[in-house]
Amino acid sequence: MSHFSPTLTSPIDSRSRRVSIEPFGVFVLTMRDETRMASIERQLSRLDISFEYIDATVLERIEHADLPIEREAIQARYGRMLTQGEVSCFLSHRRIWQQVVEAGKPGVIFEDDALIEEELCQFLDRLNGVSARFDVVLLGHSKKDHRRKTLYHFLEPLKRWTPMGPFKLGRGFKTWPSGAVGYVVTPAGAAKLLAATTAIRCVLDDWPYFETKGVKVQEVRPLLVWEDFIKLDSSLEGERQTPARRKLFSIARVIRGCVRQLQSRKDDGS
Repeated sequence: MSHFSPTLTSPIDSRSRRVSIEPFGVFVLTMRDETRMASIERQLSRLDISFEYIDATVLERIEHADLPIEREAIQARYGRMLTQGEVSCFLSHRRIWQQVVEAGKPGVIFEDDALIEEELCQFLDRLNGVSARFDVVLLGHSKKDHRRKTLYHFLEPLKRWTPMGPFKLGRGFKTWPSGAVGYVVTPAGAAKLLAATTAIRCVLDDWPYFETKGVKVQEVRPLLVWEDFIKLDSSLEGERQTPARRKLFSIARVIRGCVRQLQSRKDDGS
């Protein structure tokens, strides 16, 4: 396993200059694809963020995993077995959780196909001083079109949220395996994730499963990280055996979004 730890500096906007993310370690999981690496380096350079590359685990066979795989539990939960890529991804993120525990400070974890909003540093600066308890904060959702983020935020608001300046930190109305393109994990949260994954029983991004193991998962709005699935092919989706995704603009989803918006406003951070 090799690591690359560039310290990236370049002209950035005034908002980024006024905040610091020094309390966080920043990790980028990569398969050393030159296009992806150029994209993530350009973005983090613009934000003046130093980071460490973590080489992804790539298994030739699922049986080569260094953790036991509970096939019956996986089959019962998903109706299928995990793919080779999903197991590799699971092991890759787990290695980063171990580093977060060892470092003793929160980690910000990106996959190398991330699209990062410029407000990220401002949010992390506020998150460092927030009193709300969390183990994991999801910064983004995979396979969501950032060009339609206004509509997506309307359809997927938060409940029981806490205001943080221009941001909200709270619980999604429903958690689901929503990707791991960008998230924050505390050392205590990483320890809980490690304790819950001494064997492989789920996909890496099955946040509902981890919540059953005592991991407190929160989300930010607006989302600050998106997956660049439009320009960069996913390393997993080609082999995932998942049903076709529903269209974003279905009438049922819009109606549900309206109901959730009313409930979110009623909660008003309580």
